[in-house]
Amino acid sequence: MFLSALVQKAQQLIVDPSGLPAFGSNGSQRPSKAQLFRHQFRLPDSQNPLYEISAELSLPVSKTGRKGGQDSWSKDDWASDRGSRYVGQLHLSEQFLCFSTVSTSFSLHASSSASAAFTGRTHGTGPAGNGFTLPLCSVRRVERLHSQSYMFALSITSWNGFESAAAPAPKLTIRLEGSRPQCERFCDGLKKGLRQGIKEVENLRSVALDCYSEYFLKADFEEAVDEKPPDTGLGSIFKYPGNPRKLRDRSKMRLWHEYMKENGRHATLVRQPDFHRLIRVGLPNLLRGEMWEITSGSFYIRLQKPKLYRETLESHEGKQSLAIDEIEKDLNRSLPEYAGFQSEEGIGRLRRVLTAYSWVNPDVGYCQAMNIVVAALLIYLSENQAFYLLSILCDRLLPGYYSQTMYGTLLDQRVFESLVEKTMPVIWDHLVKNDVQLSVVSLPWFLSLYINSMPLIFAFRVLDVFFLEGPKVLFQIGLAILRVNGEELLDATDDGTFISVLKNYFARLGESAHPKSSNTKLRAITNFQALMVVAFKEFDGITQQSITEQRTKHKAAVLDSIESFAKRTSIRNLGPESKKLSVNDLGFLYDRFYAVLYERRQRLQMIQAEEERKQRIARARRSELIPGIPQNTPELGRVALGPGSSSAMDYDAFREFLAGISRWAVTDSPTPENGQPTSFASSMRRRPSTLRPWGNGPEPADHDFMQRLFHKWDRNQKAELGLQEVVYGLAPIKGDRDIMSSIAYFFDLYDDDHDGKVDREGMLKMSEALLFLSRRGVPSGPDSEGKGGAKDDQFLGVVSAFIRRCFEYADPGQAGSGELLPKSPGSVHSEKNIDKNAALDPQSPVHITLPTFRMLVLADEILESFFDSGFANSFHLADAPLPSSTVTSPSSLSRSSTSSSIPGISTAGAGAGVVGPSKGLRGMLDNIVTDGMRVAVEVRRRMEDAQHQNASAARTTQESSMDDAANDDDDQDEDDVDLLDGADANAKPEVEVEAVTPDGDVITDEGQVRENIEQDGK
Repeated sequence: MFLSALVQKAQQLIVDPSGLPAFGSNGSQRPSKAQLFRHQFRLPDSQNPLYEISAELSLPVSKTGRKGGQDSWSKDDWASDRGSRYVGQLHLSEQFLCFSTVSTSFSLHASSSASAAFTGRTHGTGPAGNGFTLPLCSVRRVERLHSQSYMFALSITSWNGFESAAAPAPKLTIRLEGSRPQCERFCDGLKKGLRQGIKEVENLRSVALDCYSEYFLKADFEEAVDEKPPDTGLGSIFKYPGNPRKLRDRSKMRLWHEYMKENGRHATLVRQPDFHRLIRVGLPNLLRGEMWEITSGSFYIRLQKPKLYRETLESHEGKQSLAIDEIEKDLNRSLPEYAGFQSEEGIGRLRRVLTAYSWVNPDVGYCQAMNIVVAALLIYLSENQAFYLLSILCDRLLPGYYSQTMYGTLLDQRVFESLVEKTMPVIWDHLVKNDVQLSVVSLPWFLSLYINSMPLIFAFRVLDVFFLEGPKVLFQIGLAILRVNGEELLDATDDGTFISVLKNYFARLGESAHPKSSNTKLRAITNFQALMVVAFKEFDGITQQSITEQRTKHKAAVLDSIESFAKRTSIRNLGPESKKLSVNDLGFLYDRFYAVLYERRQRLQMIQAEEERKQRIARARRSELIPGIPQNTPELGRVALGPGSSSAMDYDAFREFLAGISRWAVTDSPTPENGQPTSFASSMRRRPSTLRPWGNGPEPADHDFMQRLFHKWDRNQKAELGLQEVVYGLAPIKGDRDIMSSIAYFFDLYDDDHDGKVDREGMLKMSEALLFLSRRGVPSGPDSEGKGGAKDDQFLGVVSAFIRRCFEYADPGQAGSGELLPKSPGSVHSEKNIDKNAALDPQSPVHITLPTFRMLVLADEILESFFDSGFANSFHLADAPLPSSTVTSPSSLSRSSTSSSIPGISTAGAGAGVVGPSKGLRGMLDNIVTDGMRVAVEVRRRMEDAQHQNASAARTTQESSMDDAANDDDDQDEDDVDLLDGADANAKPEVEVEAVTPDGDVITDEGQVRENIEQDGK
C-alpha cells in the first residue's frame, strides 16, 4: 500500500502536456515558461516543454584517448568507458530532445525563479550551456542499457553518428535521475516523439546538404573530396574579407574538423567547453555561416519548412510593392567596398533575399539598414540560409530594430545610456555637461551590428559571439569601446571630436595593443583582442536578464515619445482639408483612430490565443507562416511598434470608431453573449468581456446611413479607411459652418449614381436616416448638452412632414410605355385616384434634386437647425459643439439625457432610445407603416361613404325636378363625382395626411391610419 501510494503521488506530479498554458495566456507581462524554454534552446515557437527530468550526460572517450587503443564500445561495460560527464536537465518537446547544464525547470509545478534561472550569464557557454539540441528526426536508435543500480540509462545514436567512418558509431549515454514512474513517462513521451520524427527525416537530409560540415567530414582533413562543395556564400566566389594567413584560417579548420569528428555536426552537434572557445577565437570562413545558423536557431526554423524561400519567390514572381521600390534604391549602397556587391551576382542575391522577406513579413517589409546586414550575411551564407537567419534576427534576436519606427533600436539606445551612466559615471557626466549626444555615435553601432563602424573582419568576429550569446554582446562591446577610449573622450567637448576619436580607434583595431612591449606574445595582442577581453570580463555583469529589466523600465517612455512624434508628424501631413478642424479635434481623431485599431488587434490576439490553447489540448496545431517566427507580439497594433497591418480600419472597426464619438452609432439592441438572454447565473459563467467582438465598449449599430458614410469616406474604394480618409470625411461636417454645404453633404450620401437626383427609395432612406440620427437626441449647441428637449413625436412629426413634402414637390421621372391592351373598367377608377397623387403609385418614378431638398429643409425650422449645427454636433470630438447660428429655439432639438459626455455611451442601454430593445429603429418604422395603413383605410372608407350619399341625393333630385333642371342636376352630379374621385389627393379628412409610403399608405402626425376603401368594400 505504501509503494502504491508513492506511485500515485508521483503520477500526480508529472506534467500533463495538454495542460500547458497558451502563448501569452498568463495575462502578465512576464514571459511564459514555454517562451523561456524556447529562448534558452533557440527553438521554434511551435515547441513547448512537454516532459523534463534530471539527467547525467556521458560522452564516449575520444578515439585517441582510449586505453589500449580500443576502437569498440561495450554495451555491458558502458559505465567504465565513459568520457566527459555533465549533470543537468533533459527536456522533451514535440520535435526536439534538449539537454543543458543550466538548471532550469519549465514544468507546471516549477516556480517562476526555476523557469527563469537562465539569465544569460553563461561565461561564454552560450544560451543553453553545455549540452545538445537534438531534433528527434535525427535519432536513429534508442536503447536501454543494463545497469547494476536499477537506474534508467539510455543510449542514443544519431542518424549520421559522430564519426563518418567509424563502426560501430559512438553513442550518447543519458542516465535518468528520477522515480520509476517519472522515467517511464518520459520514455513513453520520447517514443511517441520518435514515431512522429520519422516524417521529418527527408527534411533533415535536404537541409543537411546545404551544410559545409557534411562535405567537410567525408574525408580526413588533408584529403580532398571529389564532390562539389555546398554554397558557402559570395566569399567562395569573390574571396572572404581579410588575409586567411593572418587570420590563421587553416588552423581553425583543423581544430573544427577534430571537434566535429568527436562531437557531431549541424543538427547532432554536442556543445562542450571547446565549442564555445572555438567560437570566441573566431570562426573559419567556410564554417562561419553554418555555425551562425546553429547558434542562432535559424537552422531549426529551416528544418521545419525548408522550401519556404523558393516557394515565396515563385509565388510572387513579377509582382510589385512599395517595399520592392525601396529595396531597389538601396541595392547599390550595400557594402560597396566588397567586390561581390559590385557585380550582378551579389546584387541579385541581395535583391531576392530582401524581396522574399518583404513578402513573408509584410508588416515589416523593408527597413533602413536591413540591406547592410543581409549583404554581410550573404558573404558567408547561401540565399536560403540568409533568408531564415534574417527572419530570426528581425523577429527574435533584435525585435523592433528593423521596423517602420525602429522602436527596438531607440529603446536599446535608452538602455545603453542608462548602462553608461551606471558603469561609467565620469564619462556620462562629461557628455551631459558638454551636451554631447551619445546616441549619435551608438545608434549606427546597434543598427548595423558594428558592420558599418568596424572593419569587416572584426565586425564578423562580433557577430560570431552575438549569435551565440545574444543581444547582450552589443551592449558589452559598446561599453568596452567607451572604457578603452575613456581618457581621450574626456577631452572631447563636442560631437565632432567625439566621433573623430572613435573613428580613429576603429581604424587601429588590427594594430598591436602594446607595440612597445618587449614581450613577443604581448606585442602580438591586437586592439580588437584587448577590446574583447574588456567586454567579456569587466562587463560580465551585463546579462540578458539585466538588459530585459532595463528594457521594461524604459519601454513605456520610449514608446510614448515615438507615438508623440508620430502623432505630430501625421497631423502635420494630413493635407489642406484638415485645416478645417482644430488641432485638438485632429489630435482626438488620431488617438481615437489608433485606439480602435489597437484594441481590436489585442482582442483578436486574445481570441487567437484561446483558440490555440484549445487546439493544443486537441493535439491539432496550426501551421505558421514561418514555423518558429512569432506572427503576433503582446502589443501588436501600437503606433510606436510600426503601423504594419493596423494602419487602416475596415467597416466593423469604423462602426466601433463611430460608437465612441456619436451617440446615435450605439445600438439599441445589444447582442447577448452566446445568443442567449443575460441572467445573473449566466453572467457568473460568461467569458471575459475582452473576448467579445467589441470588448468593454458599447456595441455599435449597423445602419444604412453608417454604410453610406463609410463608402463616402472611402475615396479609394479599398473597403478600408486610413487616418487621412477619416479626417477628410469629418472635415466637411465639423469644419464647414455653411448650412448649405451640410445639406449638400447629406444629399450626396443618397445620390447613388451621382446624377444630382435622389429617387423614391432614396427619399425614404433619407427619412429613415433622420429618424436614426435623432433617436438619441440632436444637440444643437453648447447649451443644449445635457438639457431636456423635444418629445419623441416632435421630430417624428417633422420627418413625416418631410416625407409628404418630398413626394409633393418631387419631379416626375420618365413616363412608362403605353399599354396596348384595353384596361378593365374597375382599374380606371383606381388609376384616377393614383393620378391625383403620384406618391401612391410605386411604379411612377419620381425624384428630388438638390435645390428641392434644400428648399424642403429650409422650410422647416427644426430641420434647418439640425443641418445648421445638430448634425455636426452629433459627432463629439475634443472641442465643444458648434453653436447654432440660425436656430430660433435650439432647445427644441435636444433630448433629455442622463449624461452629456462620451463615456456615457457605454452605460446607455436600450432605454436611451425612442423605442425598446425588442424593436429598435426598424420596429419604430414598422409601427409607422402599420399605423399609416390603418389611417389610409379609414380615410378611404369615409370618402366612399360620402360618394354613396351624394349619389343617392342626386338620384332623388333627378326624379322630382323638371327635364331642363334634371339635366343641370346631372351635370352637377358628374362634377361632384369627378370631385369625389380626386378626394384622395384634394379632400382634407378629419385626420391630416402628412406622408405617403410607396405602398399607398398614408402616415399622419397622430400615427392613426384607416383602411383602404377598396379593400374594405371587398
